[in-house]
Amino acid sequence: MRLLSLNIENFRNIVSATISFSGDRIFLLGPNGQGKTNLLEAIGMAGTLRSFRKSGMEGLVREGEPLSQNFYRFLDDDGNEQEVFLSFRSKGEKKLEVNGTRIKKLGEHLGSFPMVTLSSRDFRLIREGPADRRKWLDLLLSSSSLEYFNSLQGYHRSLRERNALLKHEASDGELLAFEQALAQTAVALYSMRAQSIPKISKTLAKSYFSLTDEQEVADIEYNPDLPINSVDEYLNKLFDERYRDQMVGSTRKGPHRDDFFFKLNNKDARTYASEGQQRGLVLALRLAEFSYLRDGLGRIPILLADDILGELDQLRKSNFRKLLPPEAQVFATGTAYPSENESAIWESFKVSSGKFSPPG
Repeated sequence: MRLLSLNIENFRNIVSATISFSGDRIFLLGPNGQGKTNLLEAIGMAGTLRSFRKSGMEGLVREGEPLSQNFYRFLDDDGNEQEVFLSFRSKGEKKLEVNGTRIKKLGEHLGSFPMVTLSSRDFRLIREGPADRRKWLDLLLSSSSLEYFNSLQGYHRSLRERNALLKHEASDGELLAFEQALAQTAVALYSMRAQSIPKISKTLAKSYFSLTDEQEVADIEYNPDLPINSVDEYLNKLFDERYRDQMVGSTRKGPHRDDFFFKLNNKDARTYASEGQQRGLVLALRLAEFSYLRDGLGRIPILLADDILGELDQLRKSNFRKLLPPEAQVFATGTAYPSENESAIWESFKVSSGKFSPPG
């Protein structure tokens, strides 16, 4: 997948920008606060319809303007041009068209234009609570599997319905009607997570091993709230927990409480990994995400690297560049090039006050 050009209107500090790209290595150069990350954010939205920096749409539309409109032109892996039009307001429905056809369901679009974002904000995946890790995993698996996306939607729909019944002290018969659907989707989610995480971990381990010159071993480990191997098994658990669930008004056990954690040299990375090691871990995770999407979709994702190389020590910085997939188009940002005499390998754009131009 390649991004050939885009036109952006009223996105954050970008009033209007039309940019074409001819290369596979694009560098956005400029001081902080000028719009480098905003451009990456706008590119990423073509793939997932959401920002990699925040939840929700508030603040994405330029202040004082009613909506943002973005037009993208891609070249897919079969050599065909694809056009994407996305418009949205700070609050309200997004409008998405692909090659002139309106797309109304997110599940129809996820995975069509795969992108992987590497950002310093990825620290939260190690340091914060399980909600961010689940969100990352759910988006990755939903982007590569419509079955997972549908199961996830069905599970959360049934979960909301059961929780509402718990709060209103519904009868056992009413609860059981929704628990059947909840259990079926819970089994599907557990099964697909249990199958996918070891694959992701294997690629992460390989990338991190290379990042550290084969000095350190890393992996990730699935930590389910409870194993769910059959519908009956989960139904029995829901029955056993029903009284306590009614007391708190919510479902206390299930995939919505799952987690996974990072390990470094067989120890919990949250406790034992240094800041530099944690930076390396999240980079290795994103490279594993790239491989998972490429293999699952049969498409080559675009890589968006938001000012990350400047935060690495020299060893990891050097090794990271070697690990960049040669077949991927890469968009990177920074206040300076990653190293001296490197400008020649990048198609560069100088960024100032939301405007983009070749370096002069």
